[in-house]
Amino acid sequence: MGASITGLGRIGVRGEGGPHPVFESLACYTCPARKSDICGGLDNNEIRDLAAGSSRIQLKTGDTLIWDGDAAQNTYVVTRGTLRAAKASDDGRRQILDFLFAGQFIGIPSDATYHFNVEALTEAEVCRFDRRKLEEVMAKHPAVDKGYRAGMARQLENAYDHAYALGRRTAMERVAAFLLDLQVSSCPKSSVGTLKLPMTRHDIADFLGLTLETVSRAFSRIKTLGVIRLPSAQEVEIRDSERLKALAGTGGL
Repeated sequence: MGASITGLGRIGVRGEGGPHPVFESLACYTCPARKSDICGGLDNNEIRDLAAGSSRIQLKTGDTLIWDGDAAQNTYVVTRGTLRAAKASDDGRRQILDFLFAGQFIGIPSDATYHFNVEALTEAEVCRFDRRKLEEVMAKHPAVDKGYRAGMARQLENAYDHAYALGRRTAMERVAAFLLDLQVSSCPKSSVGTLKLPMTRHDIADFLGLTLETVSRAFSRIKTLGVIRLPSAQEVEIRDSERLKALAGTGGL
């Protein structure tokens, strides 16, 4: 397991103890997360107030941003890279809850602690918002409050969709739907649209509630059908989106 941010202390954290450097350099306006739910509808004054209560954290691959049971003192927006949210049982079984790309955020739970781990799958950066300061900005600026609520609603809808997939979709449908979701997400892509998967097949299996062997067979089957091409173990070229939708149960051949 990688180092935790608590263990890293101040290493990798920018913006502590002074004006927010992201805003000072105007990087907020070109940030990949600028159009995210929480930031997308804000004007310059609202961005200034939001940025004043935030700081950037740099993560190395394997670093843990949040441990299950940590005090829920912050909200995080992913500005670069990919993170993985997961829950582990006492006997070591793991369920991956989500893959987080640029623009997605980690909200504050209803009680005082987080109930999952969040780990960096790649080198990454997150913008951290102090809970108390964020609540003050939300009270001052309705657009910030609206964006935060929209993001939380989207997370709930995605959680419902995922629960449906785990309960009612076949293995083939789950893998096909997963690839479609990656296609429209901020998952890294080549200049021609080939998906650059930051997660392993084992990660995908733990996300989709399948075995590694079942996921591998589904990938091979979809490839054999000519729907995707696999240039490497971490690359997926979607060659026929409509057929992929059909395999996912969301479209016709």
